[in-house]
Amino acid sequence: MFNIRQVLKSNYAFILPENAAFTNIPGWDGAKVQILAAPAMGCEFVEYLIRVNNEGKISIPVQDNPEYVFYVLEGNGVLTKDGKKHPLEVGSYGYLPPKTTWSINGTSEEEMKFLLVKKTYEPIGPELPEFIIGLDRETPETRTQSGNAIKNFVPFGDDILYDLSWFILYFDSGSGMDQAENHLHEHGLYMLSGESLYFLDDTWYQTVPGDFIWMRAFVPQSCKFYGKERGAYLLYSNRNRDPYI
Repeated sequence: MFNIRQVLKSNYAFILPENAAFTNIPGWDGAKVQILAAPAMGCEFVEYLIRVNNEGKISIPVQDNPEYVFYVLEGNGVLTKDGKKHPLEVGSYGYLPPKTTWSINGTSEEEMKFLLVKKTYEPIGPELPEFIIGLDRETPETRTQSGNAIKNFVPFGDDILYDLSWFILYFDSGSGMDQAENHLHEHGLYMLSGESLYFLDDTWYQTVPGDFIWMRAFVPQSCKFYGKERGAYLLYSNRNRDPYI
């Protein structure tokens, strides 16, 4: 008997990546691709879980509108942008603006596993945000008002050109949110560590590392981590723009 924990509602989804089907995308030769979130389910972004080895590659041509963020979960690879190679390892992350061409490939027979989010960029003028490449372990944590911690990978709070956020939230064992939030921001959430109870709309769900959650704007949400391990999840959100009508 298989375990059915997956849920798809009109305003949120609870996805188990190990049960997600693989799909082929032109130009992504030798890549194993699972789509965790897409407009077909009601959201306004795409989140991929991708595996590539030294025979696998994803290639992004110059595009006017899409922007991307990524985070490496396992293995090693290379990001090539504007002819320059950037080595990737566990904890590597980046932001790739529109109107650029780039590729990611693995560098060994062992697969590199990474998350990739695609969103339509909302310009506020002719200037575009800057390319970002970094390492999780070199990025400082900042304590939040609730006593937990955050690592920001995109400076959306300092630079209004960025219209998304990409960060890790950390929770000590036994801690969580002190209220049920609801807000304008849509979320794609990937559990990195710890076990939690996560509240979505009107239901509590048990989560473990590797689980994925999509939340539409204004969905009531909260969480509580338990057990001995520190909890953490990687979170995408739209930011810094007036809602369109």
